[in-house]
Amino acid sequence: MLSDLINTSGWTHEQWLAACILVFSILSVAVVLRQLLKLFRMTKKTSYQPNLRPLRRRRISAKRESEDQDE
Repeated sequence: MLSDLINTSGWTHEQWLAACILVFSILSVAVVLRQLLKLFRMTKKTSYQPNLRPLRRRRISAKRESEDQDE
C-alpha cells in the first residue's frame, strides 16, 4: 500500500492538485505556528530599552536620582 502511494507515475492531475494543496496547507500552518511561537517568545522577554544617546541617558539617570533624593 505504501509503495502505491510513493509511486506517482500513475497519478491523475486531480491527485497531483490535491497533493500540492495538501503540501501548501501544511507549509502554511507550519509558518504561522513558527511566527506565533516567535511572538510568544518575544512577549516573555524583558521590555525593549532603546539605545539612547549618552548625554540623554545621563540626564534621565540624573533626573531619577534627584527624584529618589526628594522622596
